[in-house]
Amino acid sequence: MKLRIIAVALVICASLPVAAVEAPALVGAWRAVTYVIDGKPYPLNGLFIFTAHHYSANVRFKMSAGPNDDANGNAGPYSVSAGRVVFSQWVQIHVRPGSAKEPILSRAGPDEAAEYRIDGQRLTLTFPSRNQYILERVAE
Repeated sequence: MKLRIIAVALVICASLPVAAVEAPALVGAWRAVTYVIDGKPYPLNGLFIFTAHHYSANVRFKMSAGPNDDANGNAGPYSVSAGRVVFSQWVQIHVRPGSAKEPILSRAGPDEAAEYRIDGQRLTLTFPSRNQYILERVAE
């Protein structure tokens, strides 16, 4: 009987979406706390929301001088494997008031991978650039 229950559980787990099986701890709402860019921390305000298959991230921070804040907005599906999350960006918006070259970017973006680590209620996303988002779980 125990073997039958184990077999049924394995079949159910095999039929679940990859993100739900590999990273159930990502699912939920996360408050943006810090954005580390080129080793320098900036206070970060906003929210990351992960469902079993999709994410939405809207954050703002103050990197540029002047009255307007910098901001990022991203949304789309994601996948998880071996401590990495790959974001498919149906939406990629960056606002950089201090940039003469590209003050506003709005497009469907390329896939972007990040290493992720969860320590208690803290989620750290580290990108290949070594820039990091530091987030804290929002209590519902």
